[in-house]
Amino acid sequence: MWEYMRNRDVFVNGNRDGVEMVLSKNYAYLMESTSLEFEVSQNCNLTQIGGVLGSKGYGIALQKKSEWTDRISRQILLYQKRGVIEMKKTKWWRSKGATCSGTGSAVKQQRFSLSLHNVAGLFIILGAGLLFGFGTVIIELFIRCRQLAKKENLSFWTELISELRFALNLNKVEDHHSRKKSMKQNGAMAPDPLQHSTQLLHNGNSSVMRRKN
Repeated sequence: MWEYMRNRDVFVNGNRDGVEMVLSKNYAYLMESTSLEFEVSQNCNLTQIGGVLGSKGYGIALQKKSEWTDRISRQILLYQKRGVIEMKKTKWWRSKGATCSGTGSAVKQQRFSLSLHNVAGLFIILGAGLLFGFGTVIIELFIRCRQLAKKENLSFWTELISELRFALNLNKVEDHHSRKKSMKQNGAMAPDPLQHSTQLLHNGNSSVMRRKN
């Protein structure tokens, strides 16, 4: 950029000439950010491109060990805290006949707003990722069901339904593998622990009665 500027007659004598060049020609003007913000607020046909290129602060020169150093510093901080500086900026920057309503603001808003076409790639990538993940889960589920069906001598669809019920948390109490084992035994019911204990107790009583006889 500096080579282009140095080899061509693009320099101006001041900010006013630079603003006129921007308004009348295909010209971009590098300007101090505060002055640029003021010019943009006063003329809706101007706009700022990007942020600041560099940051330099303003200072008030005083003598060393001056009694005014702390006073001025405290007063500036107090103005910042109370919003006085922002109020003054609003008064002189935005309220001096600058409304920027109408065609100028509409053009700038249209120029810098993002449309659906600009962000369509994000949704395409997100949708492709979701489809790929869903397909991977389906393939893994089918492979697992086929392996378990061969191992437990069950049909593929029975195994698939059992896995889906377990994945959807429909089997809250019983283990789905124990349920499949009972299904493999053609509906044979597992013995009730309480009934089994009662039967053992009854057998024990019977044996004692036989010894008495």
